[in-house]
Amino acid sequence: MKQRRENRQEWLSRARLRDEERLDPHLYERGINGLTVAEATERAFPRVMSILERSGERYTEFERQLVRQTIRACLIAQVSRANLYRIAGILVADRRDEGAHLGRSLALAYVSALREAFLHGLSVGDLVETPLGAGEVRYVAEDGDNAVVKLAGGREIWLPVAHLNRIGEPNLKAG
Repeated sequence: MKQRRENRQEWLSRARLRDEERLDPHLYERGINGLTVAEATERAFPRVMSILERSGERYTEFERQLVRQTIRACLIAQVSRANLYRIAGILVADRRDEGAHLGRSLALAYVSALREAFLHGLSVGDLVETPLGAGEVRYVAEDGDNAVVKLAGGREIWLPVAHLNRIGEPNLKAG
């Protein structure tokens, strides 16, 4: 019985830190529930947005895309969809009960909360600005100093993380 308790996860899942623990975004392998990353994102995104909209806010297209991209990065790191829903619900409840995050979009607060909890530094699936244009992070080196970014035209480039800015944040540090 004691060993069983030690194997339980906390109510928040942990992001997979080592490359071999992550889903391969190039192949979009099926995860535990048999869904691809794209399918899981398409299921999670509308539900998260409906939870956030319970606060009475309406969100811009930029905020919606930022939430979608962050959800996708969390799913690649194998964060459970249940945790994505919980965090959205907690933010809405905190706003309702305590007036938390007044004057700030709950969508942006949600993205910040996910990044703080699961996506420390640069993560596979993040949308970033590079000197050559916007792109998606496809791979992060184990030391966290370099990353492969797939640009909008389909070309993949290897860049130092210091040259990348996550969309919606000024400076990026891999961690």
